[in-house]
Amino acid sequence: MSIGDVDSSPHENELADTTSDPTTDPKRPPRADSTPPSHWPELSEVPPLALLASAAALVHTVLFRFLLPLLAGRGMALPTLLALAAPYSLNLAACAGMVALTASSLEIVRARHLTYLGRRIMIALLAGMLITTLAIATFLPSGYVNPQLVLLAAGALHTYVVQIAMTTLRAHNTLAGRTSVALVAAASLFPLTSLIVRHAEPVSHLSFAQEGVASLHALGELAYLCVPIAAAFVVLPWSDDPAGQRARRAGAIAVVCMAVLFGAASRIPNSLYGHLMYSTLRLEWALERASLGYAVPISLAVGAATAAVFSRDPRHRQGGAGLWLWLAAGYNPLTPARVFMAALAATLVCRAILGVGSLPRKKLV
Repeated sequence: MSIGDVDSSPHENELADTTSDPTTDPKRPPRADSTPPSHWPELSEVPPLALLASAAALVHTVLFRFLLPLLAGRGMALPTLLALAAPYSLNLAACAGMVALTASSLEIVRARHLTYLGRRIMIALLAGMLITTLAIATFLPSGYVNPQLVLLAAGALHTYVVQIAMTTLRAHNTLAGRTSVALVAAASLFPLTSLIVRHAEPVSHLSFAQEGVASLHALGELAYLCVPIAAAFVVLPWSDDPAGQRARRAGAIAVVCMAVLFGAASRIPNSLYGHLMYSTLRLEWALERASLGYAVPISLAVGAATAAVFSRDPRHRQGGAGLWLWLAAGYNPLTPARVFMAALAATLVCRAILGVGSLPRKKLV
């Protein structure tokens, strides 16, 4: 449609540029449901099987890391269906996640103007190491996965997340986006530093090193909890159209449900509560100090993830899938399955932030 299709005089139609885009015309009022164009359209689409991997990882976390320990801690018989469904959901998440992580990483590596060649090569190598570790843990017998391989994968994970976050930080120009990716990097940088200090022989046996490791874990855990809250200002649909309102309403309902769940959890024994928090999200720093303090950030994180997934825009849905995987992976994962969840989560969140809005490409060359 040209400008002449709008109510105007014939003389104005002759002077109008018929090749211009009506959405960029300053005289045309903006649509309520319009969203700004993405400077990285190739990173705006949801990667193949990413939503399936997120859903399967969420099902595995709820069944295997929450319901089964809760039933066992209460002395109840474990349902056979839940015990059988948990490993199947994990295998489905692993297979779908390998495809999603491969596609996500390849698109970032192929984006020439996103960052320089050396960083893109490093991202490709680290992603290949993570995918190889996950493939070994999924398709080979359990004896092939040793603690050294898991520690190597954990180090590769944190380095990969820091590289992805720094790439996004360079390309994004909003305060909320920069804050989100900075927290993503901090959530990996602190545990990576503590991992190095813990296994450095000349330093690991000193008393101040042990206290420093505890402080680094606390800071990393705080950054981990703040990531979904900061990312909500970017990946949530804030438009006033009916779709955006429905998505935010679904997120509010999820927040209320999580608050009710935490209220019910206050009645179970403290030891079981701490076991569930560590099993589900690997959180332990404030369990003895202010265990119910986790209710606020976790409830807000669940609400942000739910609202983003219910959006019709693939850019927001990609961020919602990343936030769900971020919660399913937990803080500082040390199993192959959770390592890949954390890698895919950070990749999807950073891709969503780049897709929603970033600097023009010509400024990045």
